[in-house]
Amino acid sequence: MLRLGFHYHIPMFQADDGQLRTPGYIGRFLDSLAAQVDILVCFLHSPREDELPQMDYTLIAPNLEFVNIGVHSSLPQRILNTKQITYHLHQHLERLDILLIRGPSPLLPAMAKAAGDLPIALLLVGDYLAGINDLPQPRWRKEAIRVWSWWNYRQQLRVAKRSLTFVNSHQLYQQLQGKVTDLVETRTTTLSQSDFFEREDTCQREPYNLLYTGRMDRAKGLFEMVEAVDWLTSNGYDVILDLVGWPQKGDQIVEELLEDASRRGIIDRVMYHGFKSVGEELFSFYKNSDIYLIASRSSEGFPRTIWEAMAHSLPVIASRVGSIPHYLDDTNDAILIAPRQASEIADAVVKIINDPDLRQHLIANAVRKAKANTLERRSKELISEIKIWLGK
Repeated sequence: MLRLGFHYHIPMFQADDGQLRTPGYIGRFLDSLAAQVDILVCFLHSPREDELPQMDYTLIAPNLEFVNIGVHSSLPQRILNTKQITYHLHQHLERLDILLIRGPSPLLPAMAKAAGDLPIALLLVGDYLAGINDLPQPRWRKEAIRVWSWWNYRQQLRVAKRSLTFVNSHQLYQQLQGKVTDLVETRTTTLSQSDFFEREDTCQREPYNLLYTGRMDRAKGLFEMVEAVDWLTSNGYDVILDLVGWPQKGDQIVEELLEDASRRGIIDRVMYHGFKSVGEELFSFYKNSDIYLIASRSSEGFPRTIWEAMAHSLPVIASRVGSIPHYLDDTNDAILIAPRQASEIADAVVKIINDPDLRQHLIANAVRKAKANTLERRSKELISEIKIWLGK
């Protein structure tokens, strides 16, 4: 077996009853990893008070340990406290065979350095440099973030060159190919084999429910979705846009979206449902929807929510950015659109509503593709690659 350490910036919480809780998408991943190793030691922050509602998943793996590396404070505070944070890793190095760091992450360079001679594996699932222009920040702050993100990327690349590096994006794979020796393209998901909900068709009755799930982030094309709903309702289509997810701290995007809908006279057509736990609470929205939308404006890895939608037999409309066009075939697995184009979102919705043959074709292919990408399969592959790399 394998003694695996893990670090990421998403926090974990130990309740009074001793149970460990974390956001569902990380918790499911960690439980699936723990099933493949002898012991999994998680070097994670504890949550801020405002993050406690997001600690919605109770971990079940008996061989998983939580090492609290300090509160998930602001980025400058964490950087200033790097020595205190990495001290916790130093205390456990002799117990581990390898440290897996999910990135990008603010302390990735520091944790990799603190690991010393311990082998490192990286799991890269995004790019800090993408989407900076869409941040709700003044220009000077965006430029400061850009400078720091570039520094973090360069440090991450230095670590990757001496590590086993997994990427969940074909675009990232192409960027790193030739720069990183031990590079493996993978896919990440929250889906277990028991999560699938199969049906032959959607759009059987009005209103047609359009669904978005995930971070309430300007880079996800949410304003374009509202604009598309405006066009659709103006042209006689009975649609409702359901938004499920959470905004970043301090971002007023939900209020702005609802104000935009109100100005357009479609406030009754845009419904914000807040954060929902991964599992039945979230999955019930997929089951009761007709079409899934994700209209990202800039580079993506491959959003896990697309896999969730496909596993619940939803036809998908997604923008042609990042790894999405590498993993999904246009009009075969999903309908792909140009980013920042509300008219293309509306046209794709009309196409799916009016063409049952296309709709059923998309659903059948989506379910088939999602079944090849479960937590059980991907975790087993990841740990197998690590063992081969370590020479075990």
